[in-house]
Formats: sequence, C-alpha cells, structure tokens
Amino acid sequence: MKLRLRLALLAFGLTAGGLALGLGGLYFLLQKQALAQMDQALESLARSILKAALADPKHHLSPEAEDELTQEEGISSALVYQDGRLHYASGALDVPEPLDEDGLRRGWGRASRNGWRVHTLSAQGLTVQVGRPLAPLENSLMLYVELAAPLGVLLGLLAGGVAWIWTGQALKNLEGLAQAARGFSEEAEVPLYQGQDEVAELARSFAELLGRLRAQRRWERQFLAFSAHELRTPIAAFRASLEAAMLRGVLGPAQIGRLHREALRLERLAQNLLALSRAEAGEVRPQALDLADLLREAYDRFQPLALERGFDLRLEARAVWVWADPGLLEQALGNLLSNALWHGRPGEVGLFCGADGEEAWLEVTNAIAAGQGSAAEGLGLRVVRAVAQSLGGRFELSLGSFARARLVLPLQLGFSPFFQDGAGGRKDPKR
Repeated sequence: MKLRLRLALLAFGLTAGGLALGLGGLYFLLQKQALAQMDQALESLARSILKAALADPKHHLSPEAEDELTQEEGISSALVYQDGRLHYASGALDVPEPLDEDGLRRGWGRASRNGWRVHTLSAQGLTVQVGRPLAPLENSLMLYVELAAPLGVLLGLLAGGVAWIWTGQALKNLEGLAQAARGFSEEAEVPLYQGQDEVAELARSFAELLGRLRAQRRWERQFLAFSAHELRTPIAAFRASLEAAMLRGVLGPAQIGRLHREALRLERLAQNLLALSRAEAGEVRPQALDLADLLREAYDRFQPLALERGFDLRLEARAVWVWADPGLLEQALGNLLSNALWHGRPGEVGLFCGADGEEAWLEVTNAIAAGQGSAAEGLGLRVVRAVAQSLGGRFELSLGSFARARLVLPLQLGFSPFFQDGAGGRKDPKR
C-alpha cells in the first residue's frame, strides 16, 4: 500500500473516530439531559398526585390531577399504593404493576424499568408511582443517530479526500527526490525546495549526500585509473627486461638493477594501497610517538636516495609528542619525501617538526620542478591525506615555485615517556 493511500486512510480513520467519540459523547449528554428534564417533570407530577390523593378521603385523584397525566408532553401513568397494595390507577393503564418494584419497597427513588421512566414518592402510608414511556425519547435519540452517523462518515471521507490531495502535493516533492536517486549515475540534479518543513530539510540533506557520494565515486574512478597506471609502468618494465633477457639468453647487471628498482616500486605501491585501506577503514593502532625521532629515521633512510638524485636533506627537529600510528605516519612521511626527491627540482629538501598551540606538525619543503606546480594529486598524497584524517588531523599542501607539505596532528599535551631517577638516569614508568 502506497504512503499516500495510507495517509488518506489514516486521516479518514482519525476523523471518523474523533467524530464517533464526539457524537457518542453528545448522544449520552443529550440522553442524560432529557432524562433529567423528564425526572423533574415526573417528580413535580408525583408531588401533585400525592397531595391530591392525601386530600381525598378515598385517596382518589381529582379530574384536574388526571388531566395532568394526559398533557401534551406525553401520556403518563400514576399508581397509588396504600400499605403496599394497589389502591388506585390512572392515566395509561396498560402498564406493568408496579412500575418499579424496588422503588415501591423503598418508598422513593427514580429508575428506568421495562421501557418506562418511573418516579416513586411516599407520605402517610400512601406511595405514588408516576411513569412515562421512554419510547418517544429513544425515537428522538435514534433520529439523532441516523443523522449523525452519515454525517460522521461524510466528514471522514472529506478529511480523507483533503489528505489525499495535500499528501499528493507533499509526496510530489518526494517523487522528485526519488527520480534524482534513480538518476544518480546520470548526474541528475536534486530539486531543492524552499522552506523549513521536513521535505525541504530532507531535500537539502539528500542533495548533500548525493554530492558526497558522487565525489566519492569520482575519487574511486580516479584512484582506479591512477592505480592501473602505477601498476602498468613497473609491469611493463618487468616484461621488457624479461623479453630482452629471453632474446639474449642472459640477464646483465643493468637489467637486474632495473628489475630491482621496479620491484621496489611495486612494493611501495602495495604499501601505499595497504596504508590507504587501513586509514580509510579506521584501523589505527596509536601510541605515543616523538616526531623528531620519526624525522631522524626518515632522514637516515632517504639520505642515500637524496645524494643519488642531487638533493641536500636539511633536518630541523625538536621533541614533539603525538598520539599516532607509527606505521601509517612513517608511510605518510615517506610519501612526502619520495615526492620531493623524485619529482622536485634538485636542491634543498627540508624536514621540520614543531608545535603551535594544541597542534603538532611535521613538514617537508622542496623546490618544484617546471610543470609540477599544478600536478594532480597522486596516490602518495592521497595516502597522506587519509592518514591525517584517520589520526584526527589534516594535511595542508601549498604549491608555487616552492612546495610546502604539512601534516598537522593533535598535540599530546603534558606527556613525557621518561622521568629522571635518583641516579640521574632515565627510567621507563611502565616498568
């Protein structure tokens, strides 16, 4: 069942149910009010008859009192009992005797018995029961029911129809969102609606969601294309070297060196893919880490490549403690240095770390080769950005004639892994 029909049926049900409760309550209120008016009239008539019966030596009713039993308001019946026995009857005679047996025993009271409304009153050994049939009242109330029931159904249908029209207008906007979702692959635009209602808010949120999904999809396409390119280059080199070896029947030192370089390139690619997968999946194993130690290790590891490529590594580091994953952070720093040494202009490459306020940072700077100032972000920098986000930080890259790549992380305040012991040496607090 569609939402529009469910809402229309719900409106019909709520309206009909509310009207049924309201009209039912009004029915009982009218019935109670009519009975109260009837009781007041019967009580007044009973007092008049009892007074007339006491005034007559034979306890009979005068003609005037009997006329009151057949007045325009309806035919009434009066039974006069003396010492519990029927002494006189007047008015409508085809009535049960007594009209109210319990009231006769008590000598007073009002009740509805056998289709009659009865009032009982006693004085000086005489008991008077005056009754009036309830059929006229019930017929009037039944007429009310016959008019109210179709009215309730009609108003319920009217409410359902109005709900059907209104929900159709509201769901028309939702249908636009559904069409945008179906046209996701065709880059269909999400319609935006003015206002602050739920549909407008849903449209804005849905547009933001589709924007993020499309950006993620474009990123995945670019990533797959870039990964395929990165894999194709070393594999092609492997194939060329192997084909040359097959033709010559032997592998020379140059070919072995080339295969070794391509194997290292494949290894770095696999490490980057693994780091990217861990960072995006949130598989982080943080621990206390000194950025200065990390930079010193990277300096020693990349110094041979820097000398080979004609670069001068410059290291400026002081102790800055962060809470990070050593493996991911080492991979990110390695990517920054590899980019600088392989794609930068020969010269000085700087490695720096420090702290500003509650943030720690490490930075790699280098001169940019001609044509590299507007290069697209490759896999290595994507790994750096993903690692920064997974560690609660951010990655900043500024390009010009000189490149500055900075990885910012939350600073581990008030942390010292060692404290001085009594002999002046350093002591590990975990032991």
